[in-house]
Amino acid sequence: MQHTQSAPRQARSVPTLRRLGTALALTLTLLTASASALDDDGGGLQAQVRLPKNLSAYVRDMDSAIALGKALYWEEAAGSDGRVSCATCHWAAGADVRVEDSINPGPNGIFEEDGTRWPFESDDIFGSQGVALAEFEAIVPGQAVEMGTPEHHPIFGDKRQVTGRNAPSAVNAAVYRLQFWDGRAANTFNGVNGSGNSDSSARLLEADGNGGVKKVKVAIQDASLASQAVGPVLSEVEMSFAGRTLPDVGKKLFSLQPLARQVVHPEDSVLGPYKTNSTRTGLAVSYGRLVREAFQPRWWDSDVVVDRDLNVVGAGDPQSLDEFTLMESNFSLFWGLAINLYEATLIADQSPYDAFLAGDSNALSQSAKRGLEVYNGAGRCDKCHGDGPALSAAVDDDSRAFTNTAVRPINEDPGKGDGEFKSVTVRLNELNGPYFHTGGYLTLRQVVDFYDRGGDFPNDETDSQVRELELTEKEKNDLVQFMLETTDPRVTYQAAPFDHPSLNLPGGGRLRATGAAGGAPLQPFLNADPFEK
Repeated sequence: MQHTQSAPRQARSVPTLRRLGTALALTLTLLTASASALDDDGGGLQAQVRLPKNLSAYVRDMDSAIALGKALYWEEAAGSDGRVSCATCHWAAGADVRVEDSINPGPNGIFEEDGTRWPFESDDIFGSQGVALAEFEAIVPGQAVEMGTPEHHPIFGDKRQVTGRNAPSAVNAAVYRLQFWDGRAANTFNGVNGSGNSDSSARLLEADGNGGVKKVKVAIQDASLASQAVGPVLSEVEMSFAGRTLPDVGKKLFSLQPLARQVVHPEDSVLGPYKTNSTRTGLAVSYGRLVREAFQPRWWDSDVVVDRDLNVVGAGDPQSLDEFTLMESNFSLFWGLAINLYEATLIADQSPYDAFLAGDSNALSQSAKRGLEVYNGAGRCDKCHGDGPALSAAVDDDSRAFTNTAVRPINEDPGKGDGEFKSVTVRLNELNGPYFHTGGYLTLRQVVDFYDRGGDFPNDETDSQVRELELTEKEKNDLVQFMLETTDPRVTYQAAPFDHPSLNLPGGGRLRATGAAGGAPLQPFLNADPFEK
């Protein structure tokens, strides 16, 4: 199929507030953005949100931790080049819809797609721009850009590298037991990296109450989002010059005004109270203060100075860039848990489908109701995605949490093993194209057709539920319509808790800041018609 970008179409597939049966005032409620909501099991999708266990041992104030996490998630200065944040790859309904320079040539190293036609017919990947390849030298306190030695990449040259997988959405990710397409971000956070209990050497420093510190091992369960968060920030493809550490990131950010180059809306649902009145950009609070307010003192309150191996070398102020305060040395803990708690507020559970689950039989259109029957019947979608509120088997250790669906040959990318990739939720798919870990499919109808034919590269490891379905045209379109009506309009309109600071997107223009009431509606990737074959 050839695709050319067209003028924005009427948002016929974007669930309206009228269809949802909800007033715009609902977009102003901050149920999932508050500590009380995080502590409330509630019902529906919210009940499946995973929160780190034993939080009180680490977090002293939940609201401050969420504010810290939101600032860090959107902070451009977190990237070694001062341009790339977590949000850079997860800014549009939690995903990335930049088009320019977003192709990875795949395993064969040859560019065969140009981003104008879908489905892809090669092993190319529609990924996300990261950073240009460079070797880390040092931070420059007070500056967002770090010192690094540029290196010529064999494929991307001196340009920004592109990730080898399509970015999954951060929205609703808090319901998953494991993170990343291959599940490599462990459910248990060790406070240092994403390896969980498998890294027996991971240690933090804890103040011992007598002026000293001790090395300790931590194991925080149900914190896979923390395990995930500490990965990309050190990736030499995504955000970091090669060789940088999280204490380096902490030392730099503690020397900078938070979000200094980014506009924060005065009515931001989380960051508004920290907004300065004198300028449009930045916060009127330091990252150091946010850490002190958010986390228990034993993780930052000491005047000891340590080296890169966490050995005490003095007290007071570090004498070199290779020496760190306790707060700097434990920055991996703060970064991981704070972003985890912020992402746990990004739960999109006010869609027509949610209203239908709550008992409103008129919340779904007749087409969507038929589509739900296809989902649970002839389409066999529920076999791998489940029929609960999450619409994903990845919320638990389900046998189909990771499956081989025959998207590409196993030898190109084994995923979790044997070509298995996460069975992500079908919620919000309207805004999360292009699809699959390859980003090789443009529209929801293309995805339905893919499953209807039993995949593209069936093999001995392909899940038994991936088979020829022989759906009718009406069944296919009804199934697409059902997926469209799982979209939460708060996400579409970038309203709380999905409001955000501005973002300068490398290769993709500028995202305007929104406040709790939201802003311009997001559109499907390339404004593509979801029913287009």
